[in-house]
Amino acid sequence: MFGVSPAYFFSSYTTTFTVEDYARGFELLAAEGFKGYQPEIFTSDRIEEWDKGAGALAARGTDLGLSATQFVAHFLLAATKDESALFSDLGYREIAAVAKIATRFPGCATVTLPIAPFTFPAGHSFDADAWLRAWDRLKEKLLRLASIVEAEGLRMSLEIVPGSLLGGTEGFMHFIAETGNTTIGYNFDTGHAWACKESIATLPAKLAGRIYGTHLKDNFGYENLALPPGDGSIPWKSVIDGLLRTGYRGSFDLEIACATPDEVQTAYARGRATLEKVLNASSYKHF
Repeated sequence: MFGVSPAYFFSSYTTTFTVEDYARGFELLAAEGFKGYQPEIFTSDRIEEWDKGAGALAARGTDLGLSATQFVAHFLLAATKDESALFSDLGYREIAAVAKIATRFPGCATVTLPIAPFTFPAGHSFDADAWLRAWDRLKEKLLRLASIVEAEGLRMSLEIVPGSLLGGTEGFMHFIAETGNTTIGYNFDTGHAWACKESIATLPAKLAGRIYGTHLKDNFGYENLALPPGDGSIPWKSVIDGLLRTGYRGSFDLEIACATPDEVQTAYARGRATLEKVLNASSYKHF
């Protein structure tokens, strides 16, 4: 199944998009042959709007043959953005609200938490003890956030943005090893991973069973762009074959950031065509 990330909607309606904008976007999305979408709360002041409109939006999607593949809590980048936020309770109450909203989308099992680039005040630094305190606090906070999501019968995945305290997939693996957690997953954002200089073709195997969803975009590995698959240098055959070989059965969701709404339809069609070609040529089956 092919779907789209929230970038489809903010490229069409800007980052001030409303629930009603999502509903309007559904008409075009269905006409273009996509089957999946990702609801997103971009700013915290939209929580009430999504709380009121989620049920009707989900129903409209169902009527058009669309289903939610994950719910992205974009605004919760703020929960890990710096030392003050990390050590605060910011995020607990908010992710509880997001999880309740996400339950109104039939079949949507995942809430995705982006991990923000970690910022220091000018001239600030860590010593070894401060780093360990921050790392321990990050682990503690992620476990607490996941437990809140899981209380609603959902699971949490992490979107690791370049520059985050988690660092990348190695940081995620260390988190798993040190906490013993078996439930938190990974949102495979190919653009973020490639910009982080990850060995991207190995990630599906490295994270087998932990990949809960995708943000499929391209770039050239030195800037965190969101280009259509095929427009950058990501080795898509290796990435897609790796996902299929290691049992990924989720949606292939494109994330393309367009400069103007007029570019959206063409960019998403081009990116999808690239992935369809790779999938159709693969010797591994996608169910």
